[in-house]
Amino acid sequence: MAEGTRRVSVLVGKKTYPVLTRLDEERFESVVGIVRENLGKIDSSVDQEERLLLTCFKLAHALDNATRKLSKALKECESDGSGGGR
Repeated sequence: MAEGTRRVSVLVGKKTYPVLTRLDEERFESVVGIVRENLGKIDSSVDQEERLLLTCFKLAHALDNATRKLSKALKECESDGSGGGR
């Protein structure tokens, strides 16, 4: 195990997974909370693997949306001269 890495067990949905992480406890719990929140929005009668895949797609979609919005905002700031470089 790399220095600073720790092994934790994480309950996600109906199953517990062993995970290696370098994140501190607070950050790791925040990330796990986001996963659990999004997984909880998917019908629990759906197979665990499919729920995880759908959650992955939901999170990727949210990340893509955030990236696009940030890129657009950055371009707008650069074009109006308020790029914040000073």
